Amino acid sequence: MPYINIKPDPCYERLRDTLTLKKKADRPPLCDFSFSKHLMDATLGKKTREKIWISCGKEERRVLPADELDFFIAAGYDFVCTWPFYNFNVSGKHQIEGTGRIRTMDDLNKNEWPWDLAHRVNYGNMEEMAALMPICMKIIILSHDIFTYVWENMGFTHFCNSLFEDEELVAELFRQIGKAVCEINERAALAVGNKIGGLWYADDLAFNTGTFVNPDVYRKHLFPWVKKIGNLARELGVPFIYHSDGFLWDLFDDFYKMGVNAIHPLEPKSMDAQEVKAKQGRRFCLIGNVDVDLLAQGEPDQIKEAVQSRISSLGSNGGYCVGSSNTLPPYVKAENFKAMVEAAFG
Repeated sequence: MPYINIKPDPCYERLRDTLTLKKKADRPPLCDFSFSKHLMDATLGKKTREKIWISCGKEERRVLPADELDFFIAAGYDFVCTWPFYNFNVSGKHQIEGTGRIRTMDDLNKNEWPWDLAHRVNYGNMEEMAALMPICMKIIILSHDIFTYVWENMGFTHFCNSLFEDEELVAELFRQIGKAVCEINERAALAVGNKIGGLWYADDLAFNTGTFVNPDVYRKHLFPWVKKIGNLARELGVPFIYHSDGFLWDLFDDFYKMGVNAIHPLEPKSMDAQEVKAKQGRRFCLIGNVDVDLLAQGEPDQIKEAVQSRISSLGSNGGYCVGSSNTLPPYVKAENFKAMVEAAFG
């Protein structure tokens, strides 16, 4: 007997219609992009196999596309989310709060950086997944972190100071990383061909009570690149999802102008999801809001109650996908993930 007690019925049209607010689906789709291996193993009742991919000269260990696809189906999803392998953080974990490796324009110009090697990104996992996809499902491509890589590589304090003291450096780093991420999206879309079902861009812009920097910084340096990804989604005829934690009230108009169809993950500590639904539900599909702390520490009955509450309050007229308020990391209990999925299926 399957670990999750549902009858999978993958249907990409269910997800697409919900993300684009076209109509209310037969049930709210599930929608998440990152799952721990232990949840995959528990769901499938076996150890998922892994493969090492070489991308930009670095090793990336990932679950085999065949096992990943089996997981998405067994867990009740209408799509598979996958991504090209790139990591543009060159400062490491210990320098990002103060001053990172890129301090001056000289630093930026005299070295070869990972984003200079974007042409060497490996899309083999995506091509392999596309070859396996059933007709009823599609692939959503995830890309990430133009803003995050800029401030990490400069160090957050140095980044903030440079907005006033050396904005030319900030602008050039945004240009280089933004250009690379946009090109990666274009190549990833080519890699999956007609199996593409959406683009999902992830880049945290806020904490619990506000944005990390003045929104005008995003409007000047980041959002022109995000809009290019949104334009690509429109050209491909697929939905565009934006992921950011935190308090996003100052940014909803910008998201709309960039062609964003859906907002993920609606952190409960940052925004009242019912208020977002009331004020923004005509413009965006809402995704998530099932508290990841509850998924980690709660009990299955609490999870089912939380999911049913979200469906009732956020999905009464459609425009809501069930999911975690962040991602599904290793500390989420398998039995709670099971409860979330089963509650979504009713």
